[in-house]
Amino acid sequence: MVAAVLYWGVICALIGWGLWNILFSIIYVHNHENGNLWFFAILNTLTLLFGAIFMWVMNNAAWQKYWFTTGTATSPILGGLLIAYIVLIVLQVILGREPKAKAA
Repeated sequence: MVAAVLYWGVICALIGWGLWNILFSIIYVHNHENGNLWFFAILNTLTLLFGAIFMWVMNNAAWQKYWFTTGTATSPILGGLLIAYIVLIVLQVILGREPKAKAA
């Protein structure tokens, strides 16, 4: 039971954090504050690392039993979220570049 609640709680948190990032990325691109996207890209990289470790633990039934004393079936939603985070990070890095000032 604990494993299932934790698994779906992490998935909901990753979805919420991703939507929050997309919203603020759109706002920052619209306001031409592209430098702020680098900060979100760094935070999303840490989130991606956490999600990958969590997916690694949750896809191993023995580790689920060790850490949570119960097991749960996993779904491909977590893998799709991690792929979406990779795309979001790449977009934030590309859009976060500031144009260089021309030398006089």
